[in-house]
Amino acid sequence: MIRLSAWQIQTAEEVKTLLMESNDVLTLALFGSALKSDGQFDLWSDLDCLLVVTDEAFSHYFPATEWLDDLLGTLFACAQSETVFHGTTRACFLDFRRLDFVITTQSNLEQLNKWPCIPFCLGVRLLFSHSDQISHILSQTWPTPKLTQPSQAEFDELVNRFWFKSMVASYKVVRNDQLIALHLTLDLLRDCCVLGMMLRDRAEGTNVHRDGGIGNDIVEKLQRDGSDYSATGILSLIEHTAFQFDQLAMQWSDTYLEKRHPLVEWLEQIKHGIDDIQ
Repeated sequence: MIRLSAWQIQTAEEVKTLLMESNDVLTLALFGSALKSDGQFDLWSDLDCLLVVTDEAFSHYFPATEWLDDLLGTLFACAQSETVFHGTTRACFLDFRRLDFVITTQSNLEQLNKWPCIPFCLGVRLLFSHSDQISHILSQTWPTPKLTQPSQAEFDELVNRFWFKSMVASYKVVRNDQLIALHLTLDLLRDCCVLGMMLRDRAEGTNVHRDGGIGNDIVEKLQRDGSDYSATGILSLIEHTAFQFDQLAMQWSDTYLEKRHPLVEWLEQIKHGIDDIQ
């Protein structure tokens, strides 16, 4: 049984011991919640690691993942992303350990001033480093990135996609294609969640949220009693999400005007002929 925070401490030591003897690995450091002293590091916290390797060895560590199996045991699943300066592997293991590795090279680290976003901008704790140059770079401080809000054009695109999908979903109900209709309708729920996350980020000034709370009321409003995925149920869900999307969009922009009414009229026409559809 893993005790509170014990697995992170043990895992950090394991990773350090196994990697520090490799000629390919120049530096290993921790960042993120592991550095905080406010009690936020607990059993459910992942372990954020910065791994600096030689240019020649980069492909062995990213996007390759076999080294993780050799290092920490069987990998259950992972997600990866990449920039021109580094790769990120977010790894989940069978024993529920979660580690995020930001993997880069010394030559890329020396261009840190060009990175659009520095994942470890709040500082690092070196576990080991074989390079004085890297140690010096990582000892510096960097400005905390400011939250970038979606532009008006991005918001308008989100709005347009939502209403287009809502119409197509209703057409699919008419054509008795409930599979695609449900797929699109569930995507409408997702768009409402996206708007909710945008509102939460704006309210808190960050897109990093260790705990929820703010935004749970949006989920309550999206919730409906029971799951009815019949033609009638899908139409009702489209109408419900349309109302919620309008409410959220008006909170985001004071120039936004409700758009659901033509859609609702169209949905009512479909409902009147629902017996012919089913």
